[in-house]
Amino acid sequence: MQEKHHPHDLNVKKVDQISPTRVRLTVEYEAGVIGRHEASVVQRYSQMAKIPGFRPGKAPVNLIKQKFKDEILRDIVSHLLEAGLSEAIEKSKLNPVSQPQVKVGSIQEGKPFGFEAEFDVQPEIKLEKYKNIPISRKPIEVEDTEIDKTLENLRERLAVLEPHAIDKPEKGSFVVVDVSFRAENQEKEQEPQTHTVEVGAERLLPGIEKALLQMTVGESKMVSDVFPSDYPEKDLAGKKAEFHLKLSEIKKKALPELNDEFAKQLKEGATLESIKTEIRENIKSSKEAEAQREERQAVVDYLIENNRFDVAQSFVQNQAAQLVQWMEEDWKKRGMKMPPLQPEEAEEVKKRAEKMVRTSLLLREVAQKEKISLDSERFNKRVELIATQLGRNVQETEKLLEGRNMMDKIKDEILTDQVFESLLAQAQIRK
Repeated sequence: MQEKHHPHDLNVKKVDQISPTRVRLTVEYEAGVIGRHEASVVQRYSQMAKIPGFRPGKAPVNLIKQKFKDEILRDIVSHLLEAGLSEAIEKSKLNPVSQPQVKVGSIQEGKPFGFEAEFDVQPEIKLEKYKNIPISRKPIEVEDTEIDKTLENLRERLAVLEPHAIDKPEKGSFVVVDVSFRAENQEKEQEPQTHTVEVGAERLLPGIEKALLQMTVGESKMVSDVFPSDYPEKDLAGKKAEFHLKLSEIKKKALPELNDEFAKQLKEGATLESIKTEIRENIKSSKEAEAQREERQAVVDYLIENNRFDVAQSFVQNQAAQLVQWMEEDWKKRGMKMPPLQPEEAEEVKKRAEKMVRTSLLLREVAQKEKISLDSERFNKRVELIATQLGRNVQETEKLLEGRNMMDKIKDEILTDQVFESLLAQAQIRK
């Protein structure tokens, strides 16, 4: 069980405002406070200590004091600092947002015991401008050309390669070619490998692409070229090489016709018209989501521009560290290690972190001023949706989310949505 802090004869002598976001507390206990705590700590050490010739709890007090003098004093001071800091913060009505830096005063028996604690605090935000935010909003429309473009992309995905009865490739042709090579400083030539590649798309080494466009089916040719400096295989990057090419076949891309048969390849039972309708709805949903992001960004930019306040650097540093961690995880998912941030990149991360912190504090302030509280019905529906996606019941899902510390995150997301909805409902919409 944790020991409960009991009241102390404690005096908050000073609260110094070092900056708008940082304070220093000067705290002092009355004389004799260390002596008054000594007996209980000595008793604890007496029960635990193993002193030759004495049973636990039976060693003389003076012997315990002498043997564990430093440890006893350390425990007393640690308790007084922890309890005193908590009491002082409560008395001063402060809201720390960073770990306090504590400086202990002199420790003399029979004298007052004091310490200083310096920490960042929540900034004071005087929210003045947050209503009638000017927002540009245009009607969301989906052009037929956008649907056609999507259909063409889908046709490309379902395209097949067919033999092409020509002797020499053209731009856009697909060729089946056997390739072997020997890079500089390599003794042996690499074993030939068969590749099917598109020529004229500028995805191949320039020398190879030029040679393929000049070759006929069945022809072999030697080509010299240089691997790019950023080639994935580092032992080949930037190296010259001799390539042996043998063109064995030319193919052409065959796109499926736009009809109901094509639609059925995309979705069972679908027709071309139903696919077009689905594409239109998806494009519209995507545009609506993008418009919402833009409107929210406009709200955030307006709030930050029109409500100035100081931000504790510890807030920004913590958020920046979180951003870097997310970046590292993203690189790791791609099977790579993130390179060290360059100075300009680190500065950009810091700016982004500060904007995120300001946004969070301002939205929280709006919620308090407008008395916006979490919509429990929305929260319950979100949990039910997650439960359905996971194939679990609500109770199991809640337990899982709590175990992963996700409940507060979900609540914060929902409350943030509510705040944005409130701000946009009061915004000045311009079309």
